[in-house]
Amino acid sequence: SIAIIDGEYLGESWSPILQCISQLGRLHLFASGLDSEDEFLQTGSLQLTKISEAAREMEENNGKAVLAAVNEVLIDKVFSSSVTLSARGVVSFIEQLIAVSNAEILGDTKKGISGVSSSSASIMGNQRKGAGSAHGIEGPRIFSLQRLVEVADYNMNIRPRLTWSQIWESMGNHFAKVGCDENAMVSMFAIDALRQLSFKFLEKPELTDFNFQRLFLKPFLLIMKNPGSREDIRELVLRCVDNMIRTLAHNLRSGWKIFFSILMLSSSDPSVKINTLGLAILQRLLDEHLDDLCPLSADGEGPVTDSRDDKHESSLSDSERSQRNANAEDFVGLCRASLSFVQTEESENPLPIGLSMRALCHTACYADLIADKKVLPPVSGCQHSDSVAPGYTYEGLSVEESLEMAIWRPLLDGLATGMCSSASSISGGVGCLVQRGSAMALRAILLRHGGVFSVSQWSAILNYVLLPAVQIGAESDSSPVTKISSESPSVSSLDFVGEPLRLPPPSDDEGLHKFSAMTQSDESSPSRPLGTAELLVEASFADLRHGGDGDLSKAHRLKKKDADRIVHLQPFPDSWIATTAPIALGMLSDLIYTKFLQLGNDAREVLWPLVSSQLVRWSVGTPQDKVQLEAVTDDEYNGDEVIVDVEEWQPSEALVRIGCKEWSRVFLRVLDAVPNLDKIETQAWLRTLSISLSDALVKNIKLEEKIREDVVESKLASLGLGLTESHSGVGEGSRNGRNVDYLGMLPTLKTRCIASHCLQQYMSTFVDQFAELTAEEEVSYLLKTLNQSRLASSNARKDEDLALAFQEAFF
Repeated sequence: SIAIIDGEYLGESWSPILQCISQLGRLHLFASGLDSEDEFLQTGSLQLTKISEAAREMEENNGKAVLAAVNEVLIDKVFSSSVTLSARGVVSFIEQLIAVSNAEILGDTKKGISGVSSSSASIMGNQRKGAGSAHGIEGPRIFSLQRLVEVADYNMNIRPRLTWSQIWESMGNHFAKVGCDENAMVSMFAIDALRQLSFKFLEKPELTDFNFQRLFLKPFLLIMKNPGSREDIRELVLRCVDNMIRTLAHNLRSGWKIFFSILMLSSSDPSVKINTLGLAILQRLLDEHLDDLCPLSADGEGPVTDSRDDKHESSLSDSERSQRNANAEDFVGLCRASLSFVQTEESENPLPIGLSMRALCHTACYADLIADKKVLPPVSGCQHSDSVAPGYTYEGLSVEESLEMAIWRPLLDGLATGMCSSASSISGGVGCLVQRGSAMALRAILLRHGGVFSVSQWSAILNYVLLPAVQIGAESDSSPVTKISSESPSVSSLDFVGEPLRLPPPSDDEGLHKFSAMTQSDESSPSRPLGTAELLVEASFADLRHGGDGDLSKAHRLKKKDADRIVHLQPFPDSWIATTAPIALGMLSDLIYTKFLQLGNDAREVLWPLVSSQLVRWSVGTPQDKVQLEAVTDDEYNGDEVIVDVEEWQPSEALVRIGCKEWSRVFLRVLDAVPNLDKIETQAWLRTLSISLSDALVKNIKLEEKIREDVVESKLASLGLGLTESHSGVGEGSRNGRNVDYLGMLPTLKTRCIASHCLQQYMSTFVDQFAELTAEEEVSYLLKTLNQSRLASSNARKDEDLALAFQEAFF
């Protein structure tokens, strides 16, 4: 009566009342002929958990007496009357109910209640001694937890959302804690209760600018994050998420963020079962609920609008602008969830390679959505300092361009990270599958949808995405491939190095359509049509999986021959250079041919210098001075000028051969595009390429001559012979004092000679066609540089001192 009539004023005094009600509930169970909840919830042996016959009989008699004296309806009314309490009153009530629930689960409900520690408690305690339970002498009970679920149900829809959020914060934390309880039955009950409450809560649509769904679903995330949670509990959480998406995706708004965070956690779970289930949920979301996640406009209704339409964006209301930003943020969360399944670094619990490859297919689907404007960029809030905050984009762009790239960046960055991944990904003797798959996916996206980017956006993609990933992958390769040196420039020991990919067929290619139809006929495949980039990625992966020749128009034939799979074993499957480098660098030539040539003068002035610098870096490298010394002034040395080591990265022979070959591919690609270019553009591009290649040749000649002189000079110095006048120079004393190992310079010199040979050889593949189309001046300049390179090679062959140094190194 006190609880029902004066509940508003009880405050902390709810505690003894709720404790007594808890005991009444236990006695009612006994009166009904049940041994409370102990036998159901205890995890120990039945012999230890069952109370003695005498104790059971006593509790049953007590229960019958109480049942006769106290109407059970009144107990129910205590909890149903919580709806009449004020906001402050209901918070106090729930806080104390949670405290009693905690005590029940710990098996300590009688503590602090005077006169309750009866002999029966002692008898039951003696029975349970030695059981090893962490839940106290009584064992866990869920009476108050059940009542907490009822209270939540009563108050959920009658309380204002702000008031309810305050109430749920403490409730949700309690459910999250109990959901990780060591007792499986207790934790599963808590999660099932959460599921039921969540279904009811999500039936009511969320208002714009509110995040109540995210708050309500947070306990699921806390359970997934808890390192003490069991695998079966984490699986149950994922099953709940899957059911909610299937049933209530149309009502989800801020709740998506929680679901994506949970799916991201599933990707790093040590259990392969959890990994697989998490990605399966993402796949089903893409196949069945894309329209719920990606509404056609800011308010979820109406046609797709052009994201560049300033008039449209300026006419949006504050609510619509806020929802547009939220939709973009949710989409970014979805992208990151899929990318979390791409293995980017070594782990004690590596993801199955198949999951990573499937996640890479997701990225192409997301790119198709952006290109088709089913996902619109945010209308405000771009920034480039916090990679996890909303609106993360690239520097150096206009506001409009920055906003557009805010939904592209997570995809492009994620694929670049996968392309230079340090994780081993070998399957069936085929290596670097994740790295190659990432490169293929990035290439497909850029080739199919690169037309939407401006020159400034392309510059950002090259500077922040593509070129850094290419270089990181090359520098991170520590395989034996980096040490392989051919006997001579003309006889390569690196024939096993892969080849660049062929240009893909157009989107309307008949062979691709056949592949798409066959893919959709599979029971495990989505019934939705594949987008242009997604179809290209699926076909590329099928070609890779079945050992095809790279002709994606024939990918449907490979799919027919699953049983007759051809696998070409690689001698160095873990080498990034041998497997992925040709695809990654070859992407540059493909982009020039399909995208950059269409952008005219801006592409030549802004984009080509970025591409050519990477080609030079691989084909020519940077000078490695004979003693690696440089004069510097630094505070670390009290402002004095000192000599310090300078370590410059040098390309291996494999990279040099790949880089030189790519120079040829660039020229051939541009020459193939000549029929589609006007005369002025043709002359401008050929002149630009000619100058760049000539500069690369000249740089290589100078490096080769410098290293050759250094080798001879160091060789003579090691023999105690005086240096010729031509070899004297600044810093001579410092070099002599270092006793330089001239033999260590020979591999670099040999690589320079190989670069000269390869550049000369590859020029023969295009020089005739080039001469027909360009001005005589450009042809003469290029041929003059070629003759200089040949002359330098001839001089090196005649240098007897150099020959002796090589002979010494060989023996």
